[in-house]
Parts: sequence; structure tokens; C-alpha cells
Amino acid sequence: MNEINLVNAPAQFATARCMLRKSELAMVDDRVAWALRTSAMFEFTPNWRRSIDPALAMRSLRSEMDAMARGEELIYNAYESASGAYVGRIDLHTWDFDAPRCEIGYMADAANCGRGLLRESCLALIEWALSQGVARVQALCDANNHRSIAFAQSLGMQQEGVMRNYGRNGSGELYDEVVLAMVRDPEAN
Repeated sequence: MNEINLVNAPAQFATARCMLRKSELAMVDDRVAWALRTSAMFEFTPNWRRSIDPALAMRSLRSEMDAMARGEELIYNAYESASGAYVGRIDLHTWDFDAPRCEIGYMADAANCGRGLLRESCLALIEWALSQGVARVQALCDANNHRSIAFAQSLGMQQEGVMRNYGRNGSGELYDEVVLAMVRDPEAN
């Protein structure tokens, strides 16, 4: 099995139609514009408003970069290669290097939804994780976030169950969390 080293992960990935780049401070304007365009889709994303304020967005980017420098998570921003348009943010987090497993998070830009760009980008990052020896990539979705669940399934993830009363939403109400995962054969690497 490979030893997974997130610090040495590629700074960028190219897919057929996208370029994925690790978070950097120069992306702050892209992130603020994305948050403004996409705010209606953030119903299930806690603390999304911090991305609208440039100072808070910069602080968030710095925090992301620090977490990546410590080797705790990977965060990429996807851009369409042909137009340079922002596609969305993808991260691999909540790593368990002993298992080995991680969780994927994804947030699309409303301006580029429905074209398969974020899906293509997520699949590239999942493929990288699997090539590093990860045995499981999972997604946790609010049970009411049907778009996110369908997206995880489009990545090839299977629904494994529902964790009832998992957390509280922005209104303070308890919600259920759906667990989806993609696993690889442990003998594959």
C-alpha cells in the first residue's frame, strides 16, 4: 500500500475540460463572485455567507491553505479550461490514513451547473485518491439535499444508510445525514 502524503499532492490536475488548482489567495475574487452567484444553492451549506465578504473569504482561503500545508485535507478549485470560468470547489477531508479513507465535499458554481464539469473534476480527484491507496471515498449529505445525493450517485457512489438526527440545520432543527461511498478492492494496489 502507498503511504498517502497530502502535502505532496499535485498543485493542479487537468481533466478533458477542466483545470483543478489547489486553493491560493489569488482566488479570493473568484470565490466571492461564486458565492454571490450561487447563494440560492447554499441552503445545506453551513457558514456559506463567509464566502461573500472578501475579508472573510480571504481568511477562509488562508485557513484552507494552512490545513493543506499540514497535510490534513486537499482543496481544489475547478475552472473550465476553454473559458477560464469557475466551476466549483472540491475537497477531500476527514482523512483516516490507517483505514485508509476520506470524505469528498463539492460545491458547484450555479453558472456552470448541468454541464458535467464538476462531476468530471470530482472523478479526477477520486481517481487520484484511489491511486494513492485509499480504500473508501465517502460523501455525507443532508437527507433533504436531493441534488447532492443524486450528484454523489452520479460519481458511482452507493447509498449505504442514513444517520438519523445527525446534526442541526441553520434553523436549529435536527436533520438526517445520508452516507454514500465508493470503495475499491483492497487487493487492487
